[in-house]
Amino acid sequence: MGFKHYIKLMRPHQWYKNLLVVLPILFVDFRDPLPAIFNLANYPPLILGFIAFCAVSSAGYIFNDVKDVEEDAAHPEKRNRPLPSGDVSRQSALVIGAGLMIGGITLSFINSTFFLLIIMYIINSQAYNYFLRNYAVVDVVTIGIGFIIRAIAGTFLIGVEFTSWLILGVFFVALVLGFSKRKNELYLLGDEAAQHKKVFTQYNNEFLNHAVASSATWLVIFYTLYVYQNFGEFFETQPVILTVPVVAGLVLRYVFLVFIGHPIGRKPHLAIKDKGMFVGFLIFGAVLAITILRIGDETIWTILFNFLQSIVPPPPIIP
Repeated sequence: MGFKHYIKLMRPHQWYKNLLVVLPILFVDFRDPLPAIFNLANYPPLILGFIAFCAVSSAGYIFNDVKDVEEDAAHPEKRNRPLPSGDVSRQSALVIGAGLMIGGITLSFINSTFFLLIIMYIINSQAYNYFLRNYAVVDVVTIGIGFIIRAIAGTFLIGVEFTSWLILGVFFVALVLGFSKRKNELYLLGDEAAQHKKVFTQYNNEFLNHAVASSATWLVIFYTLYVYQNFGEFFETQPVILTVPVVAGLVLRYVFLVFIGHPIGRKPHLAIKDKGMFVGFLIFGAVLAITILRIGDETIWTILFNFLQSIVPPPPIIP
C-alpha cells in the first residue's frame, strides 16, 4: 500500500471544481485602486478556502468509495480505484476520510459564513452519496447546488456581493458536466448501465442529448447576462462581453466531444489535453485579461508601462 494509493484515494484530479471559490475575484468590479485580482489581501482567505473545500470534498469521495466498494469492483473503470482494487484497506480509508473532514471544517473557521457554507456543502454531498443520486435530474441538480455553494463561498471570503447571474451560470456549468457524465457513462456501460447505477433505469440517451444541449445553451446565456450586469456600464473601457464568443466556442467544443463518446464526459479534467479546448482556454484568458484589466480611461498595461518608465532611466540619446 504505497503513498501514491492514498493520494489517488483523495482524487486530486477532482480538485479543479474547488477553483470555483476563486471565481469571484476574476469578475468582481474593483476599479479603485485596482481590480480585485491585483488585491493581494484577497488571496490568503481564498487559498485557505480552496484547501478547505479540497479536504472536505476528498473526504466525501472516500466515504462514497467505502460505501460503494462492492459495486465499484464490478465497474470496468472504477474497479481500478484504491479501495475496490485492494490497494487501500477500508479502515485506512475511513481514518483518512475522517482526518480530511475534520481538517477542512477546522480551516473553515476563517469566516463564520464560510463555515456554514462548508457544513451545507457536506450535508448536500452526503445526501447525494446516500440517497439523491438514485433519482434522475435530482442527482445532477444536487451536484449543481454543490457548485453554487463553492462559488458563493468565495464571495464571502473576499467580502463582496454575489449576483443572481453568478449563481445561475455556475449552476448550468454543473448541469452541463453532470448530464454529460451521465450520457458518457451510458455510452460506456451500454445495456449494463442500470446494473452499475440505479439512476440509469430512468435515464435514456434521447433525454440526455436534450439535457446536455439545453444546459449548454442556458450556460452561455447566463454567462452573457452575468458579464453584462457587472460591466454593462463600462463597455467602452471594459468590453468583457468580448469573452462571450470564446466561452460559446469552448462550450460547443465540450458538447461535441461528449456527443462523439470522448471520455472527457466522465473526466472533465481531460479538457486541458484536448488541443481545441486548450487553445480556447488560452484565448479566453488573453481576451479576459485585455478587456477586464482597465481602470478608468487607462488600461492596466498603460499604467504598468508608465510605472516602468518612471523607474527605468531612458536610454542615452546618441547624436
